[in-house]
Amino acid sequence: LLEAEPESGLLFKEFQKPPMRSYVDDEIENSLRFIPEAMKFENIAQYKEFLANNLPYNSISTRRRRSIFILSRYFSSNEIVNPLTFFSIYCSHEELKSALFYETVKIEPLVEKFANEFIWPALPIGYVEREEMRKFVLQWLPDLGEASLHKVLRSLFNVYTLLSVGSEKNDFLNIQIHKGSLGSFLYVLTAEFPQPGVYSFESLNNGPMRHWLLWDKEWMRQQLYNLQDFGILAKVSEIDTVKQFTLQFGQMEALKYYFKHPERGKLTIRDHDA
Repeated sequence: LLEAEPESGLLFKEFQKPPMRSYVDDEIENSLRFIPEAMKFENIAQYKEFLANNLPYNSISTRRRRSIFILSRYFSSNEIVNPLTFFSIYCSHEELKSALFYETVKIEPLVEKFANEFIWPALPIGYVEREEMRKFVLQWLPDLGEASLHKVLRSLFNVYTLLSVGSEKNDFLNIQIHKGSLGSFLYVLTAEFPQPGVYSFESLNNGPMRHWLLWDKEWMRQQLYNLQDFGILAKVSEIDTVKQFTLQFGQMEALKYYFKHPERGKLTIRDHDA
């Protein structure tokens, strides 16, 4: 059964982020559409020009400005070939949504605050109200004008609903524990633990997979065994109170190994049975 509410526990590691800023012009739909196009280009400059020419806005100045949002959020390394762009050309549309959600929360300080301090505590209730969202945003950005506040709230709704982490009805954002997919699990796992090594279940269960993506804990446990079947995890160990897993690869190597595995379609039984 899926869990109904979160447990208390240690907070996951902090990411280095810029100071608090508003989150407007989310560009979620365009990111889903155009990020899989990125690896067709030799460098960021070419891709930036492609976005400026193809984003669905009438004004060239708007297209150029909106392209910067996409580049700054998902191409901070200034490299065309990165784990997200590689993942985007092999994964399903739903898997890309999970990866994009993770990367958005990771890079946008306000969205991370919203996920950790507003959505996660509200999970037992199962929804949050727009007015309460408004109050939360103003706690962190008290000088935000009404027009900008409206854009921030719309962007917060979009990042959850368009990326399938929540659903919207009237002025409510509905949230619940749910399952993901093995591919998206692998992407976030190897982003959180980018180096080969031994990691605890606790670090997994108290991290972004639960607190941001709201993935079911038992489902996540079963995906560890799936990845052990692939050989991406050398070992999954649950002995008394010692529960840990051993990751064999860094992120890019793990993604390449997974998507190019000749038996990938046969090694996801737990993903369907979870």
